[in-house]
Amino acid sequence: MSYRLYLDRMLMPVAPSRIMVRYRGRNQVTALLDGGEVTDIRAGEHAEVSLSLCLPRKPYPFARYQRGFIGPEAFLERLHALRGARRPFRFICSRVGPRGRLISDVNLRVTLEDLTVTECAEGGDDVTVALTLREYQTYSATRVVVDGRRVVIEEPAREIDNRPRYQTHVVERGDNLWDIARRFLGDGRRYREIFELNRDQIVDPGVILVGMVLRVPVG
Repeated sequence: MSYRLYLDRMLMPVAPSRIMVRYRGRNQVTALLDGGEVTDIRAGEHAEVSLSLCLPRKPYPFARYQRGFIGPEAFLERLHALRGARRPFRFICSRVGPRGRLISDVNLRVTLEDLTVTECAEGGDDVTVALTLREYQTYSATRVVVDGRRVVIEEPAREIDNRPRYQTHVVERGDNLWDIARRFLGDGRRYREIFELNRDQIVDPGVILVGMVLRVPVG
């Protein structure tokens, strides 16, 4: 069993051993990623996620990268940018079975609230980052307007559905974009739609790697 963790479409090289999920008004929940259970975050509940990640300085065999090994500085630059921008992004944790089958997929819009960076020479110069993510929700309120003798109640605009319009597929041996498009979309010629949706990890549409978690359009 393996896990893949994405922050803003950026694959983290080493999945955390533990994720802490805290629901507002509820007790703390622990989700273990080292053989334990993943806690599914239920829609409609405000969640705060805490985790620690290792950013290696060496190409360890157990680490995963989208386009080959890169050092921790590149990841830290992106993380600092996310914290400074204070914009929502996607937190995706996918649990993949031994044959590449997707078992579960936690997908949240979050903001990066806290970032702590620790570097230890005794640990082989690897960098550890501790993150606190907060589920992003939009709020609106009903407004009361007095118009002469009338009281007009203005209802808030309907909230936009921000759920992703795609499903995920874990690349298996022998897969190619044409076959994936034919299987999920009914037409292999729509492979470019999958390519465009995954440009962050696919450079050449003719080359995909086993274990990639691809986003596939719905319908």
